[in-house]
Amino acid sequence: MTTAYPEVTGNEGKITVKIKDIEHQGGIMMVALFCEEDKFLKEPSFYKEVPVARESELEVSFDNIPYKRWAVSIYHDLDRNGELNSNAFMIPKEPIGFSNDYFPKFGPPRFKNAAFELNEEEIRLTVHLKTY
Repeated sequence: MTTAYPEVTGNEGKITVKIKDIEHQGGIMMVALFCEEDKFLKEPSFYKEVPVARESELEVSFDNIPYKRWAVSIYHDLDRNGELNSNAFMIPKEPIGFSNDYFPKFGPPRFKNAAFELNEEEIRLTVHLKTY
């Protein structure tokens, strides 16, 4: 996965995401930030891979993030294959979560439902992981 850097607007802040309801030990927590709707879930602007040991929750921070509209997408890569495993109907088999604690009931996730505005020094979010 490559990391692209969005246009800097002069003001930057910090996004801290508390990930809760981690039910499985091991694997990697894949945490991605998106600022463009057409690249949502395809090309993150920033991302982090965090090993999961025995935690039931994790906190991941992104510093020096430009003030603008963002969305967070998270999945717990249980088998460490670098991909979100899904079934034949493209429904994820691994735990997922999005900013605004948005969880799509039907169809793919939408940027607008997970989007939030970073316009201050620090914003703190809580995302509960869920599995279909």
